[in-house]
Amino acid sequence: MTNNPLSKFFRQAGAYVKLPTNGIWYTDGAVNLTDEGEVPIYPLSAIDDILLNTPDAMLNGQALEKVIKNCVPDVKDIKKLLIPDLETIFVGMKAASNNGKFDLDRKCPTCEHENTYEVNCNGLLATATSIDESDRKLTFNGELEVWVKPYNFEMRQIFIKREFAEEKLLRAIDESNKNIDELEKAKILGESVDRISKITFDLVSKSIEKIVMIQTNETITDSNHINEWLTNISKTEADIVIQAVNKLNAVGPNKEFQAVCIKCDHAWTETLNFDPSSFFVKSS
Repeated sequence: MTNNPLSKFFRQAGAYVKLPTNGIWYTDGAVNLTDEGEVPIYPLSAIDDILLNTPDAMLNGQALEKVIKNCVPDVKDIKKLLIPDLETIFVGMKAASNNGKFDLDRKCPTCEHENTYEVNCNGLLATATSIDESDRKLTFNGELEVWVKPYNFEMRQIFIKREFAEEKLLRAIDESNKNIDELEKAKILGESVDRISKITFDLVSKSIEKIVMIQTNETITDSNHINEWLTNISKTEADIVIQAVNKLNAVGPNKEFQAVCIKCDHAWTETLNFDPSSFFVKSS
């Protein structure tokens, strides 16, 4: 195939973003970083935009993989992308496209006036947090060191699919059983919550890299042994692990937006959501 003379007019990288994990876990070539620890991000193409606005394609994760591959070619193994880096890349994709800004529609909680705010993606990236080395390790009673990491793309998709399936099941039961009594409905809801909780617990278990027995310096990496340990410790101890993983998952672009109503001047804090199913969807 001959070189396309129009290639010099193709998209150029529109943003360079530093990943919150600093590439700590990408030791196998999953992500190629620049010397500054950044990845170049290209603007969304027309095809990318169509994929991001196709709900069914987004649910199975394949569409999102295609978009990331197209916009961030230095990510070689998308399934291994960790959540903080993934959300940073989403914001970076917005920063590289649409003049680096997006509109945020919010109703004032005081007077219910509909407000539209302009959010600058570069500002979100500039105030992004990074993984602190001390947050990776937990110590239990001076006997165990538990090393944790954030969820990755693949784990995120597992949770989203299960959550969607449970919501669909509950809707179907509600629509087909109009006369179902409250006790039965509560039982079905409880069973659904249990399944979601189990998935969450399994994902947290997979987020434990290793457990080191301090006295003997023995390192445990067997996933079955780790899962069994997590299942058989106290709720208090398990909650510490879950909170540590959640803390790592929350690292990245600033999710707080200070809103002020243009009608009544009421001020409040909004939480931004970078989930692509809503973050990239066009306003109707």
